[in-house]
Amino acid sequence: MSEQKITKKDLARICRRGIGMQFSWNYERMQALGYCFSILPALKKIHQDDPEGLKESVIRNLEFFNTHPYMAMPIMGVSVAMEEKLAQDHTVDGNAISATKVAMMGPLAGIGDSFFWFTWFPICAGIGVSLSQGGNILGPIVFLLLFNILNLGTRWFGLKYGYHFGSGFVDKISGSSMMQRLSEGATLVGLMVLGVMTATMVSVPLGFVVGEGEQAMTLQAIFDGVMPNLVPLLVTLGVYKLIKKGVSTTKVLFLVIALAILGAVVGLF
Repeated sequence: MSEQKITKKDLARICRRGIGMQFSWNYERMQALGYCFSILPALKKIHQDDPEGLKESVIRNLEFFNTHPYMAMPIMGVSVAMEEKLAQDHTVDGNAISATKVAMMGPLAGIGDSFFWFTWFPICAGIGVSLSQGGNILGPIVFLLLFNILNLGTRWFGLKYGYHFGSGFVDKISGSSMMQRLSEGATLVGLMVLGVMTATMVSVPLGFVVGEGEQAMTLQAIFDGVMPNLVPLLVTLGVYKLIKKGVSTTKVLFLVIALAILGAVVGLF
């Protein structure tokens, strides 16, 4: 097994920085900036003798990322472990790291939302409110303690075990074809997640009517008859093509806004 550079102190620093991961949330890459900021000290330590490797690692960890903030730590742990293996012996590659992140963020987001927001939060709030209704000052204190003990505990142990699981797992499969299969599988899952996000988060309602009377149909119905959510897919691919050609995301954003306003004015949307 390769020697690990990341210590418990390094993991604690990542955990502290990760608490504020949402502070830099944005519509372009969502949690990506906060994610990269959280693990940056570890990346610097891993690539301390390789500036070019550090640059590539930072760019890789600035890619789109979004999950439940409390469940991001296990992904950070696995990513740091894989980055460490890449720097040590190149038994993993950058594509595998990116694909693993994308494959994990969707399922963990679902787990975090269902457990913390819809289960644990109402339980803690119910206990706090019941105490407060009786005039007990402990109501808000108990609520904050109960909720944040599990919140912070999930962050710390998720990061710790994510890192140790990631490094041990990579060591076990190094030198076999399993890494290639894992990378391909993670990439496939990642593409499926992106496809679902396109279908659910991109909306292009075409209300323009073609034909008259009983034969009248909206453009939306026509395109949905060919393939549901075809227009959002085409819009997403068009935006992707523009960004790949070097057009800045700000210009693309203003272009989309302009087209939306123009389409609404002429009755297309």
